Amino acid sequence: MSAFQPPTLRQRAAAASDLAREHVLESETLGHLHPKVVETMQDMSLPQLLKHGSVSTIREFVDVCGILSEGDMSAGWCNFVWGINNYLVGLYPSATQEKVWQNPKTLISGSLSPLGNTDTVSSDGALISGRWSFNAGCDYAEWLLLGFSDSGGDSYLALVHSSEYETEDGSRILGLRGAGLKDVLCNTIQIPNERLMPASMTLVPYGALIILLIVGPVIGGAQAAVSEFRKELSGSSDRSLLLSLAEASAEIDTARTLVLFDADILDVNPAPNPFITARILRDAAFAARLCNRATQRLVAASGSSNSHEKSDIHRIFRDVNAACGHSRLHWESQSLPYASMLIGG
Repeated sequence: MSAFQPPTLRQRAAAASDLAREHVLESETLGHLHPKVVETMQDMSLPQLLKHGSVSTIREFVDVCGILSEGDMSAGWCNFVWGINNYLVGLYPSATQEKVWQNPKTLISGSLSPLGNTDTVSSDGALISGRWSFNAGCDYAEWLLLGFSDSGGDSYLALVHSSEYETEDGSRILGLRGAGLKDVLCNTIQIPNERLMPASMTLVPYGALIILLIVGPVIGGAQAAVSEFRKELSGSSDRSLLLSLAEASAEIDTARTLVLFDADILDVNPAPNPFITARILRDAAFAARLCNRATQRLVAASGSSNSHEKSDIHRIFRDVNAACGHSRLHWESQSLPYASMLIGG
């Protein structure tokens, strides 16, 4: 028997994370992940973990995105985007999936909110137009999933090939600069019916999964802030600094425990009932809130020596803060529906 043992999934993710850390400044300068980072992530099959038929679990995918984000949060963020879009494409007809995955390593980016529009959806498909912002990882994607709505207000997802849209650099954001968050423009393009799916069959039943996965990179980014802050301390460090480290690490551990608990639930049923969905959405927003608070605390405690833009902890803070600004992680909008359900409202 060979003594060789293939690397575990976490070891593969850690290797990609280390490389992402080495190239983090180059990725920020490029405005998208360094090609060597994407190549390594692909070699490790990390974006493919949620493809239908994969033996990996949702819990493992969340963990992998967190590990990648400890090296560079943009890498974890892109992996989350590619992963969830792989999952959603798996809901399309088999013939459509076969077309997309002629190359099994094809990457799919997207912007799922219904920012595009069409007059009507028919058996011939839909003529869609629109502008979609923050398409992470689109520089390396062959396909996009883009949300749009018809004149009656019904929402859909369109699977759009890279030959059918244009990209533009969006406004220069403060965080996730290496994620390639570009704008996508479609001007009255015809999408055939087999490349359309109603939100009622995609975004609605799988909403808890989509939103929970956002928090994986956030947890990894916050954990990276702990690691950077810890490097500055010693046994003789001021008591207030040690307390900041203890509280921040507790907040992140709590967030991780909560998110992985919910991932276990989704591994049993990725499309849970409305009450469980609302609870998971609450948990995702709360976990993100804990991570953002922890990162802010560490940046404030790190003092003026780390206040310049190029310091690692400030870069991490910008990334975490940008991710937590995602519209589906706002605490009030995600917690109030659950509270209303609790009291029967």
